[in-house]
Amino acid sequence: MDRLIQNTLTDLFAEHGVELEPDEDWLLTEGDDYPALRGIWHEGKDGGMGRLDLDIVLDEERTIEESFGGIGSGKIGCRDALDSFARNDFYVVLAACWHTVNKSKLAVRELTAGVHRFNAYIGDFTLRGEKDAPMEIPEDGLSALEAAISTAPLTNDVHWIRVFYGNVGDGKSQVEVLLDNEPWAAGHKAIASVEWPQHERYYSLRNFIALVPVD
Repeated sequence: MDRLIQNTLTDLFAEHGVELEPDEDWLLTEGDDYPALRGIWHEGKDGGMGRLDLDIVLDEERTIEESFGGIGSGKIGCRDALDSFARNDFYVVLAACWHTVNKSKLAVRELTAGVHRFNAYIGDFTLRGEKDAPMEIPEDGLSALEAAISTAPLTNDVHWIRVFYGNVGDGKSQVEVLLDNEPWAAGHKAIASVEWPQHERYYSLRNFIALVPVD
């Protein structure tokens, strides 16, 4: 499975002009140690959903930690999880970590948090489940989050935000918002305040944002 992960990631980045070199479990940026990338697949129990963990090391002290569920067993599930990464985080990571920006695949805005200015690379909300239902992302989904970012005590470094919203049904929902891998209360409150579409069946929305200091 390690070979499948490395080959898929190597090809994906190469398609966008970034060459990665294998070094045991890691993929290193050509000519440098960082950023470095590693993927680990965890098989699901009793035929359940597996999980792909991705670590993107920015420097000796900071690592982006992301996880993606994969439907199916073995290589099928792993490929499904890799596809989720490609659809959700990839273009944001490519812009923030490898300075390759594809504006047709993400939004780029300048945001201010305290005294620091950032280029915000904002990926699309990606949907899983409830495929038959039309899904319109509420306009205040991102504006509420941007308001929370403006008051966050951020340092003049790269930061990343992962948003997860799950519609459970019967008016119930799951919300998780992480800032630099840790639960972020202000972000959680912002996302929970939005009127997300309600459906009888389960669906989830996922979004990834990176904040890069303006030079």
